[in-house]
Amino acid sequence: MEENVFGIIIKVENIDICRSFYRDVLGFGPPVMDSNFWIEFQTPEGFSLFLEKKKDTEKLPDTDWHGKISWLYKVNDIDKMIERLKSYGHEPVEDEEDQKLGFRVYVFCDPEGNPFYLTKAVSREELEQLLNNIY
Repeated sequence: MEENVFGIIIKVENIDICRSFYRDVLGFGPPVMDSNFWIEFQTPEGFSLFLEKKKDTEKLPDTDWHGKISWLYKVNDIDKMIERLKSYGHEPVEDEEDQKLGFRVYVFCDPEGNPFYLTKAVSREELEQLLNNIY
């Protein structure tokens, strides 16, 4: 039986545009499953991100990015990823530096307004040490 660490499903209207965004812009690479209604991307760590095309009769929330599901994308070189996103015309909708933790967090949205947090990857040990120094 194949086990997975974690996965998230994002419902989208235009699966082709979203496929390109996650594959090419975010650099997830080729999907491990690809159809006209269901796409699965998987990272080496075992995280799966699924795109599901919404049904024609299905309504998605009509709201700005607040209140929608969001996820965290940790990258080794945050500046490189920010420049990559900007080169494709994507600007952060929010950015801040966590003064307590000492690292930056940016919120970007995919082409359909689904938000994700972008931050520098830190090991669990580094994060635990940072948190222990704060609290």
